[in-house]
Amino acid sequence: MTADVTDTRHAPLTGRVVVSLAEQYPGPYATMLLADLGADVTMVERPGGEPTRRHPALFGALNRSKRSVTLDLKSEDGRAVLESMLAGADVLLEGFRPGVMERMGFAPERLRREYPQLVIVSISSYGQTGPDREQGAHDLALQGRAGLLTGTSDVLGAVPTADLVSGVFAALGAVSALVARGDHGDGTHVDVSMFDCLLAWQAVRVTASLNGEVTTGYPPREPAYGVFRCADGRDIVLAVAGEDHQWSALCDELDLFEARGYRTAEREQRSDELRVLLGEALARRRSDQVLSRLEAARVSCGPVKDPAEVMDDEQVQARNMVVRTVPSQRRVVRQPLLFDGEALTSCVDAPAPNPVPPGGARRNDSTRHV
Repeated sequence: MTADVTDTRHAPLTGRVVVSLAEQYPGPYATMLLADLGADVTMVERPGGEPTRRHPALFGALNRSKRSVTLDLKSEDGRAVLESMLAGADVLLEGFRPGVMERMGFAPERLRREYPQLVIVSISSYGQTGPDREQGAHDLALQGRAGLLTGTSDVLGAVPTADLVSGVFAALGAVSALVARGDHGDGTHVDVSMFDCLLAWQAVRVTASLNGEVTTGYPPREPAYGVFRCADGRDIVLAVAGEDHQWSALCDELDLFEARGYRTAEREQRSDELRVLLGEALARRRSDQVLSRLEAARVSCGPVKDPAEVMDDEQVQARNMVVRTVPSQRRVVRQPLLFDGEALTSCVDAPAPNPVPPGGARRNDSTRHV
């Protein structure tokens, strides 16, 4: 099932105007979230187009429901067009390294003086301050430095956590600054460090380290918390996290009666041994049969699905998480929030390429709202 596109005239950010000077992943993801919530987003592209246009699926996923304008910000005309856009904007989101905006003539301090209503959101690898403020880094490098890759060897299929997390925090910062502006009338400069966002995202682990405590992950050493291979070659997930009654039920279903009485502390002490027992028991059973029995026994578990299988999941369909863009009817995943039971998402195709003319600016005014 694919949900119909819904009207955003009464969405939370309807009437808010956002200008985006961000490329690649974090900034476009943030402004996509704002667009999904009703904001009128215009992305500013360099001559030749946003680099992710080389990857149509990625570009389409991150830039739906936006307008675009191609500006040569090295030209006087291009900068003048941007100035006129900022005069009527509520939010400017930029993803340059610190110092670039100043060199282009768009220092946040000046913009705040000339456009006091403007909320400025700056996304960078390490933020606007600190010894590494001017250093750039891609997602995986930030994950490694922030401690997320400890004990991990295969990262080729990893989710771009730094990109996504900083995009979410940037959108949250923009919305928070708009709320604050309603109280005192002035915009705010929101500084989003991708590195900081990763530290905040793993607060439990970081807090333990700060206080001299040993971090062993969550839950600590639980044997039935991980991915296991079944007899049919399919993987399943067990997620028994410190719940003795679930452990007992799991052991009953897998005929591990000698282990059913182990409490949490004892399971943690014997984790390696018990994990081997679980692996052997599951390797003799089909995944569908195991999941059916464990779900009936209310043991936390689930299948390991690939992206195509996820889209056919009955829960995904029941929640109408897949919508179609207009006019192409391309299937995309909607923003996950429901407001009074409604998904206020109007999805329009990502803007077509805009060749820049000699004057330095070209705008794609395709209508955003349905």
